[in-house]
Amino acid sequence: MFVPAGKTGKDLAIPCCLVGLLLAGGASAQGVSVAPSRIVLDGSARAATVFLSNRSNEAETYRISLAFYRMEEDGTMVRVDSLATGAENFAAGVLRYSPRRVVIPGGGSQTVRLLVRRPADRDVDDQEFRAHLSICSVPTVPRLREIEEVIPDVPEDGFVARPVASVETLVPVIIRFGHPEARLGISAATILDQGAGERRAVTFSLDRSGQRSLYGDLTVTHVDPLGRETRLYYGRGIAVYTPNPRRVFTIAPEDPGVDLLAGRVIVDYQETPDGGGDLQARIEIRPPHPDER
Repeated sequence: MFVPAGKTGKDLAIPCCLVGLLLAGGASAQGVSVAPSRIVLDGSARAATVFLSNRSNEAETYRISLAFYRMEEDGTMVRVDSLATGAENFAAGVLRYSPRRVVIPGGGSQTVRLLVRRPADRDVDDQEFRAHLSICSVPTVPRLREIEEVIPDVPEDGFVARPVASVETLVPVIIRFGHPEARLGISAATILDQGAGERRAVTFSLDRSGQRSLYGDLTVTHVDPLGRETRLYYGRGIAVYTPNPRRVFTIAPEDPGVDLLAGRVIVDYQETPDGGGDLQARIEIRPPHPDER
């Protein structure tokens, strides 16, 4: 998006949008802190409040909207422009929010209210819906005089492009009607030889089925033949969103001293209470016999 800065067709301020998808921990977007960083509305909980706090000394403007993302098999989140395709239950007609735009003074705060609206035209029992609440900073476009002070020599037949940062914070919102269930498993676990010059890696699939998403902590640990443990990976707030049946991981040790062909690797996934589930899966990966390598 191009925003004219004052001189007809010549001087342009270009907002550069930086997006951060927040699945756990604290959330912030250009001077504002956002809490909570993930929301689950199920059972009798049909409303929530998001708190925005401006940590800067200047007033900041933020645009609030809903965004929709599809998860790829490797966990990458891809923004969805059209809700007419795909098998996801996006919460476009299920979630209301207010306000849509706020100006927060320096050191001030603002609340955003979320309200679930149960559809009257279809059965949604035992179903899950998903959206992301987007809090996007609205940059102040510099005036022409300010640009000329920074770059005084502007050619008559040219233009000046000046980037203006716009930061977006995304808070996942999960809505569940009834009692949707999920099943969890770990499969396709093996030690992967990635070829010459590359370290061996652990690869496995985190499998999901049922009507709801998974959300929990993932730990991958190597245990050498002497029983010494080395943590290869620890991830908080690891999700597998519906309707995806799996999320595939490939993890290579950072420590070159870890020999994946000696000992064993333990993969453990545990749902957390704030994810709305209590499922757990664990698997041990042992290297193939030397005759099979």
